[in-house]
Amino acid sequence: MYKLNEIENFIYLTFPILDEYDDLVHCFTTRKGGVSKGAYESLNIGFGTGDDEENVRKNNLIVFERLGINIEDIVETAQTHTNNIMYVDENHKGRAMKDPKYTDIDGIYTDKKNLALMSFHADCNAVFFYDPVKKLIGLSHAGWRGTMSNITGKMVKALTELGSNPSDIKAAISPSLGRCCFEVDKDVAELFISTDIKYKEFMVTMGEKYHFDLWEINKFNMIKEGMNEKNIEIAGLCTKCRNDLFFSHRGQKGKRGLMSGIIMMKQK
Repeated sequence: MYKLNEIENFIYLTFPILDEYDDLVHCFTTRKGGVSKGAYESLNIGFGTGDDEENVRKNNLIVFERLGINIEDIVETAQTHTNNIMYVDENHKGRAMKDPKYTDIDGIYTDKKNLALMSFHADCNAVFFYDPVKKLIGLSHAGWRGTMSNITGKMVKALTELGSNPSDIKAAISPSLGRCCFEVDKDVAELFISTDIKYKEFMVTMGEKYHFDLWEINKFNMIKEGMNEKNIEIAGLCTKCRNDLFFSHRGQKGKRGLMSGIIMMKQK
């Protein structure tokens, strides 16, 4: 489930499971509502993609302004397809559109208000976490490597260590490659199955290729850590199939922009 929203041509997704909380701002951007051209048209959030950097800067500012987020409150991931996650606080603020002071961090979480977590995507899952009881948020970049190595389960464990009851945590999985389009060769399929034999249940064979359902693997790993299935929402949109609405690394053969996941608890 998902909801498409529009503010002055800026089109973004939210999730009904998170929309009900007035103290929460969350968003998964689309490619609509920015100033970039060509393969990056139009809301490319990613520096280092080959796009004009001034356009990327303008696109970031459009997102922050439309969502009412202060640029100084942003804390970004430093993604390298790991399952590393990290607690962040006010000391990590103030580096939007700059490199963070840490590396190899694909998931971040916090208990602080007015601290906006931000991640970057072009086929990989953004997984949003919110505990409305203990007031904790988390955000994971879960590509196939992070999904396979259980970054979502690690996030649930980390939130639990901060005081969450896993059954209270709500989670949402963004648009990303669906099983229809996430195909791998035998070597990667064997890597998945050797990591967890249960992953085979989320695999189908099509010709000589193996297709995995990364949405369901992430969901499986969260439930395994004690989350309630009804508290997990999947957008169910494939970025490659919907290249009109999203950037897709596979769909655009590597020349593409980036979308962003953002989540923040507001100070009431």
